[in-house]
Formats: sequence, structure tokens, C-alpha cells
Amino acid sequence: MCEHIVHHCVRTYRDRLRAVVLAGSMARDEATFVRDGKDVKLLGDADCALIFRKDASLPADSETASLEHAIEEHLAKDGVCGKVGLSAVTPRFLENLPRDITTYELRNCGQVLWGEPDILSIVRNFSASDIMREDAWRMLCNRMIEQLAYVGHLNYTSAELTPELHYATVKLFLDMATSYLLFAEEYAPSYRKRSERLLALAEQAHGEAPFPLKEFAARVAECTSWKLSGEEGDCDRRVGLWHEAISYLCRLWRWEMIQLTSARGEVTIEFLCRQLAKQQTVQQRLRGWLSVVKRRGWLKSWRRWPRWMRLSLDATPRYLVYRAATEVVFRLPSLLKQEGELPHLDVDWHAVQALLPERAPRPSSPQKVLWRALADDVSWNYSEFLMNTRA
Repeated sequence: MCEHIVHHCVRTYRDRLRAVVLAGSMARDEATFVRDGKDVKLLGDADCALIFRKDASLPADSETASLEHAIEEHLAKDGVCGKVGLSAVTPRFLENLPRDITTYELRNCGQVLWGEPDILSIVRNFSASDIMREDAWRMLCNRMIEQLAYVGHLNYTSAELTPELHYATVKLFLDMATSYLLFAEEYAPSYRKRSERLLALAEQAHGEAPFPLKEFAARVAECTSWKLSGEEGDCDRRVGLWHEAISYLCRLWRWEMIQLTSARGEVTIEFLCRQLAKQQTVQQRLRGWLSVVKRRGWLKSWRRWPRWMRLSLDATPRYLVYRAATEVVFRLPSLLKQEGELPHLDVDWHAVQALLPERAPRPSSPQKVLWRALADDVSWNYSEFLMNTRA
């Protein structure tokens, strides 16, 4: 895969490129490959940063998307199926990367596939202790939203997870471990090391945890083993695994929010989200909503400005999408159990839907149950407004 990526990228951009850098789990040799008939399939993405020269123009998104497709087609001819992600960036972009988990792992684990071998020295050096705990919570929320994409894969009578939902559930366990360990000041930049540290904490009877740490660490170790091997028999595929993951997620999310807000007593999702939003500056809120306006078009979106201005008094678009996602995901087991009935839950779905910047485009097919439509709305807003931005 790396050979194909380098060949196509260098052939296309040679004079403008300084380096091609592999990131993510593939760079750490922790990608998951599984057999798919005679082919081999990569679960997840092969993410690469294309670092252009300072004076070179960056390619349009459509151009990199076309190149991604070409690489994927050539890989498929060689019996390797997988998604390739290319990000065209400048050296200045690397210099200004925030002190977060993604930046830390890029600098410490990224692999230069082609070009200047020391290119990652441009990224500022910082320790794991410099990463803000809020970044770990944001990662948890992102994984939570990914679960909504697979709601259609589940019903209350399901006995086994689909391959796609199984992989998403495994990733949820692994990133819950990442998020928890950063709060526990034991974060490490690889799945292997994180599992080892979690098991060690469990043996020490570490007191600061929202759930029994031994059981959680054992499940994370099992998921880590499967993530690194991809072997068919190495991980539980029963629906119970998903229910277990959602239970851990709810407890971890609430525990982390209490750490971030210093809230006390019985607190609701709305209360915790409002408390955290109070910590946001005017500049952060302005940046978030300007990002939405920019993506929608300055003039095309003017009719929505009054509503967005009212929402900006509550929080950034990101935090409002996270809040809506939490309201749905926390209730998913009950909602699925009551499929076909009117769920009697303490939530106003219309009020939750009103938190989102926009509603997802609806096909002319029959209307979905409101909470399922809301799940689609959350996923769509996340894709439209939050992905590929820190705003």
C-alpha cells in the first residue's frame, strides 16, 4: 500500500512535494487487515500527509480525492482493498498543529515514506502531559457519533454484530481506553502500550475510574489483540459486546465531564454540556460558527444567520452536535428494545434536534421514527461541519 501511495503521489506532485508521511495506526504497525475471499482488506484508512513546499500551491480537495480513488483502484488490482486518505498541507500547517493526541502521535509515530527524513521535526515537540484532557473527551465524543452510522445494523433480535459494527465497537473500546488513560495521566501513543498500561493500573487497583477497571482492561486487551491480528476467532462478536461498550461509554463520558466541569450530585447531560460550554471563550464560539458559515457559503446561508446567532449563545456547533449525539447514544439500548413502539423516555427529541446547525437532507421515502432521523442528522452535521476542522 505504501509503495502505491508513494508512486502515485510523487509522480503527480514531485516538484512541489517535500515529503509523504504515513500517519495513524498504519504508521504504528497497528492497522487491521482481514481476508476477504482471495483479497486482503484494510479496515479503517491508510492516512498520509502530503507536505508541500512553502511556495507551492496546494491541490484542490477534488484533485486529492481523484488521486485517492486512483490509488485505491490500483491496489484493488493487486488484491488489496482499502481506503486511502490524503491530506495536502504546508510546513506552516505542521508548525501550528495544536498540542493534542493526533499531533503527538504524528510527531512520535509518523513514518516518512518519501522525502526529507526529518520533516516531522517541524512539528512542535511536547510531552503527553501537555495534552489537554478536553481533547480526550472530544475523541470519545467522535467515536460515539461514529456509532450512530451503524444504528441500522442493529435491532433487538440481533444475535451477532455485522463486520462494520464489530469494527466500530472494537475501535470504541480502544479509544475509550485512550481517553481514560489521558485523564489518568497514563497515556501512551500506541494500542499495545495503552493496553499494557491499563492492565497495570487494574492490577494496582487504581481508584480513579468510573467502572471496574479489571473487567474493562481485560476487554480492551481482547480488542487490542484482534485489532492487531484481524484473526476471525480472536474477538467476541455477540451483540452483548456492543451493549457492554455503550454501558462503559455512558459511564466514562459522564465521569470525564464531571472532571472537566467540577459538577457535583446527580447531573443531566444538558447540565454538564452547559457547564462545559461556559468555559468556551467568545473567540472559540465565533470561530466555530464562522466555520459553519464558510462551509455553507457567506451569502447563500444568510437566512440561517439569526438562528445560528441564537445557538451561538449556547455553545459552538461542535459542542451542540456532541450534546445531541449524547442524548441519542445514551438511550440507544432502550430505543432499540422498544423499536416499533413509542419510547417513553425523558427527552424532547424536537428540542434536541433544534440544537443542530442544520437537518440532514431527507429523501422522499417514508418518514423515519424521529430518533432515527435525529441520528441521521447528527451524523450528517458531524460530517458537514466538524470533520477536518478543530473549530
